[in-house]
Amino acid sequence: MSKTTRRSFLKAGAAIGSFVGLNSIGLKAKAEETSSLLSDPYFPETPPKINNGPVFSRRASMRSRPTGKIPILQGATSKTQTQFRILIKANVAYTYSILDAAGTRRSVSPRGRAGVAASQSLIDHVYVDGLRAGAQYILEIAAPGDPAERRFFATMSEASAQGDPLRVALISCQNDRYVDDQSDMWAAVAKSAPELMIFNGDSCYVDQRASGTVDGMWDRHLTTRRMLDVFKWDHLVPVITTWDDHDVGENDANGSSPYIGPARDFFMTMFGSDPVDGYSKSAGMSYYFDTNGLRFVMLDDRSNKTSDQIFSSEDEKWIERAILSSPGPVCLVNGIQFWGGYLAGAESIEATSVDQLWRIMKIGQKATVPIVLMSGDVHFSELMELEKELLGYRSYEFCSSAIHSRTLPGQQFRSYNGRRLESTSHYNFMALEMRVANQKKLEFEVVCLGADDHEFFRLKSDVQR
Repeated sequence: MSKTTRRSFLKAGAAIGSFVGLNSIGLKAKAEETSSLLSDPYFPETPPKINNGPVFSRRASMRSRPTGKIPILQGATSKTQTQFRILIKANVAYTYSILDAAGTRRSVSPRGRAGVAASQSLIDHVYVDGLRAGAQYILEIAAPGDPAERRFFATMSEASAQGDPLRVALISCQNDRYVDDQSDMWAAVAKSAPELMIFNGDSCYVDQRASGTVDGMWDRHLTTRRMLDVFKWDHLVPVITTWDDHDVGENDANGSSPYIGPARDFFMTMFGSDPVDGYSKSAGMSYYFDTNGLRFVMLDDRSNKTSDQIFSSEDEKWIERAILSSPGPVCLVNGIQFWGGYLAGAESIEATSVDQLWRIMKIGQKATVPIVLMSGDVHFSELMELEKELLGYRSYEFCSSAIHSRTLPGQQFRSYNGRRLESTSHYNFMALEMRVANQKKLEFEVVCLGADDHEFFRLKSDVQR
């Protein structure tokens, strides 16, 4: 679809949505309001290069398959350190070993064990250091009376410095209600051969089909962890995570939610990482992770959310330090959208606290490195081009949602978004290949993918300070 045709369709969809009551003005839409929607006040200075070519080169030999039985998540990983969250039976004595390519075996012990004992299922947190950069290893798990289970993993390679490409999968909204769909979608993620996966919210819907108790929230995590194919992959891939409202246990949850304390504990038990090289925590749940010349700043949009703020003043100060101290381009990663105020009935930083969002943009304007935004939550994916007035240069917001959760065809068109380049409401995730050309320039190719090699849109571009 040409750019002109696409924009015409968006404007027409917004006008129709206004008439039938799908956006904020509903049945009260007046002729002048509809005319305003159709005025299209923003056009990108440079037309985006949206291609339909083949997905970037894949390493077929690295493709993961769900052959394991014990659910495992590989957490934040550096060149010499990694860690695993392993779902175990509480009454079984497990032993863990690391095998290198030569078959040399090293026993490792869990750093911690957590969960609800009454469920008879706990998480062992195994942390491993002293590894070699870019090396392949095997994690072996043994239990009395059962055959040992082996899973392959790797550290970040020596080629994980500035100038070397990094392949990332940006994923949100993993609802375990969609049993058949999840298998197809995680097969698509595996085929894209990511080196790093970012789960940016709603990794477990603890508020749905739950008992309403704290123990029931833990049970929801167990169901999701056992069901999703990604946790059974034979070749594990490092994952960094942040949470959103369904992880907290209440739709549009804020810091006063009665569930937030235990929800935080369970989320960190399932998805948390201890620091590795390049990983630094805030005083709360936010942190950043450096690799390939990039800094991924993972934001907590729940713990301090109120009716008029997303982040506390302490959070804002930490965000400022994280951005201004970065040696290379920054990816700000959040559960809800940053510039999502246009979307009727949805959360965003802009809708809750546009002043706070502008303060973050001002920090970006002071930085010597460029910034891109990554978000999810809305159950459709869209690629937004951000005008230079926001950060001082053209940038993008990559909104990736949902890999498998409730969606409606065309639901993104209920409100007009002048920044939108492309979108889809089908199940999808975003695969990005990113390269830091220099401290001031990030090159990328983003491909929005579905099951069975379906490509919804792609953009090859750069962000330059």
